Amino acid sequence: MRQPVSRRQALQLGALSLGSLLLAATGCATTAPPGAATVATAAAPVAAGNAAAPPPVAPSATTVPPTIAAPTTTAPPPHLSATPAAPSATPPPPSATATPAPAPANTPAATAALATGMAQAGARYLDALSSGQRDKGAFAFTDAERQRWHWTTPSGFPRHGLPLKEMKGEQRTLALALLRASSSEMGYQKALDIASLQKDLGLDPELYYVSIFGDPGSKPWGWRFEGHHLSRQFTVAGESVGVTPLFLGSWPSVTDAGLRALGREEDAARELITSLTGPLRSQAMIQNTTLTEHVSGNLAKVTPPAATGIAYGQINAAQQKLVMEIIRAYLGVQPDSVAASMLGRIQQAGWDQVRFGWAGSLEPRKPHYYRIQGPTFLMEFDNSRNSGTHVHSVWRDFEQDYAYNAL
Repeated sequence: MRQPVSRRQALQLGALSLGSLLLAATGCATTAPPGAATVATAAAPVAAGNAAAPPPVAPSATTVPPTIAAPTTTAPPPHLSATPAAPSATPPPPSATATPAPAPANTPAATAALATGMAQAGARYLDALSSGQRDKGAFAFTDAERQRWHWTTPSGFPRHGLPLKEMKGEQRTLALALLRASSSEMGYQKALDIASLQKDLGLDPELYYVSIFGDPGSKPWGWRFEGHHLSRQFTVAGESVGVTPLFLGSWPSVTDAGLRALGREEDAARELITSLTGPLRSQAMIQNTTLTEHVSGNLAKVTPPAATGIAYGQINAAQQKLVMEIIRAYLGVQPDSVAASMLGRIQQAGWDQVRFGWAGSLEPRKPHYYRIQGPTFLMEFDNSRNSGTHVHSVWRDFEQDYAYNAL
């Protein structure tokens, strides 16, 4: 049983304590540190998530295991680095649009190779477990556990699976190899960065759980890597590899050492909203106060919320480039072939259908929220908690979460 620890040292961004980890119905701490601004709840969720979780029990502080590398600042990988045409010195009028970058090459052979690599890594991991560990960390593909997920602490929302903490060295290495086989290099590193932030909160960076659904190599099968502020879902069905829901969070949003796990995802959006003026900014603003949470919750399936914000075709080429940068930052955590497929579906549905909306303060370290939404996806970034230093972000696919389209 984990024992309570004393109040941790003040973070660079404000005096935070384990007591501020009290949970709201849909997430992590909503109690701000001293001096934090009061945020009014504005928009209602699309649908409620799970019932409110009990307050977490403060865990003992631990160090990152040797297999979890020291965090590094990450950037979108080269395979998604193509950008729309650069703007001229004089920005074009709103009707002038940048040509979106073509999707990277996506072939059935690339997706098949990805699925094979995932299956091999999954089988090696399972083979290294004891029968007792298998009983804890392996489920039938049809088990309801597969679509049960959350982003909060394991004490606030108990996880079912085998945590890194209960694995031996080789088993942990194989578990992380499975994550690496299922992600881009950037996505793998970002997961390690998020896990490393648990030390700053006095939490346990080894409480990330691996859950296998079905038999790796059979179809369908899937697996999940999940803990505080991180949920990576993978489903192999037919010729498809599903990688959503995707949840990435960060608290603190910047550490004493300067790590920003989701830095560019925040900065690019702020650059976009502050570059808009007059009626265009008014249209992009959902409301003047933050929404306080991402509206899609932790439902197994979501439907598109009402379109809001400003359309891609209404902004100039430089601003469109920022929209593309944010999208690439999220798709960039996925394997190349999957990212290419997701970007291709956005393009096929039409960039003119993509909208950007902002709510809350335009100033750094102030509570805010933004979303980018198109016919196929919803991407939400909520930084409402702890004076705008506590990020929740999610990417939902209306058709392909949990590979629904292939099942």
